[in-house]
Amino acid sequence: MSNSLMHLLLLPTRLSLWILSLVYYILVYGTAGITACLVLIRIAWTGFKDPYGTFQWTARERPPDCLKDPSLGHHGYLKGRSSGLRFHYVTKGDHRKPLMLFLHGFPENWYSWRYQLQEFSSNYHTVALDLRGCGDSDAPVPLEEYSLDTLLYDIRDTIDELGHTSCILVGHDWGGMLAWHFALERPDMVQRLIVMNAPHPASWLDAVLRRPSQLLRSGHACFFQLPMLPEIVLSLEDFKLVRSLFCGKNLGIRNKARRLTETQLEGYLYWLSQPGGLTGPLNYFRSLLRFKISYTFIPMSLVVHCDIIHFSFYSNTLYKHQDIGVPCMLIWGEADNILVEGMSGGTRPYLRGPVVIHTIPECSHWVQQDQPERVNKYIWDFVLDKDIIKHNH
Repeated sequence: MSNSLMHLLLLPTRLSLWILSLVYYILVYGTAGITACLVLIRIAWTGFKDPYGTFQWTARERPPDCLKDPSLGHHGYLKGRSSGLRFHYVTKGDHRKPLMLFLHGFPENWYSWRYQLQEFSSNYHTVALDLRGCGDSDAPVPLEEYSLDTLLYDIRDTIDELGHTSCILVGHDWGGMLAWHFALERPDMVQRLIVMNAPHPASWLDAVLRRPSQLLRSGHACFFQLPMLPEIVLSLEDFKLVRSLFCGKNLGIRNKARRLTETQLEGYLYWLSQPGGLTGPLNYFRSLLRFKISYTFIPMSLVVHCDIIHFSFYSNTLYKHQDIGVPCMLIWGEADNILVEGMSGGTRPYLRGPVVIHTIPECSHWVQQDQPERVNKYIWDFVLDKDIIKHNH
């Protein structure tokens, strides 16, 4: 078959992909524009009523005591072999024991794992990492520095630099998304996978492709695509929106006994308030919704591979090997008002290894901080094989 005929046969597919890309581009940036208009109207109104309070925020001069609590572990730094960047982490437990590596989400840092660092240090070398761009880790500015491949190299380098060859990988939110992908790409380095309130990437993409309106539920992710404005909005009224994420009635921690104190909240605001402190975390969102369409054509077998309008963060690895083979546990706070709804159940078809799924009623997106005792029990049962045997069908 001639190349011209092959290209002709591909034309309808390419055209449909181009149209789909255009629709999603309009949807994402249209949502971003609408959200920006609403935000600007609100800013104008609050600024008119209280100009000083609205346009005021403070860069914290010194870290709060909770970030220096010695009972949580020792602070350390490592250099990523692939990137040359410096990464901050907190570790507790004997480094000769198996590694349990924790990856945080947005807009957090290592401190979100304080309950787990202590709990599992008796049996494991527990390490909570500040991801690139977050906390005390280096924060490169270019958006290309937050590509999926680059972020996965960071995890691999961390495991290597800590003196281990594999780990129990635990991730929440963005850290959970990275954990899914790392288990796909490097199953040899993941003994067990534990993910909290982060859907399997293929189930997320499938839900959005089937119901584009779900993107509107994540309007903040669309809004974050805009340059500079999200950083300003999140800083207004001394980071009022960030405070509402953790402490607000709709989005914040539900468990009254575990709601953040002002000092604990400052554990997050300290780093976010530093110059450029919001740009690194926001770049994860900006990397997520970068559009790309690619084609792979194999003439000998007449096979066409098209990565259908994939978001760059969800790379074509999803279509090469989307099944997770390592033992996996997904923990989901059912009162999550941040992520796309219904994601926990859609993950199971992509897991071919032993799998456990736990949902926690009346638990927010911040599951490991909201219900730490319950989460810790689930983790113990999972790593000790109590749950795997019971749930593996």
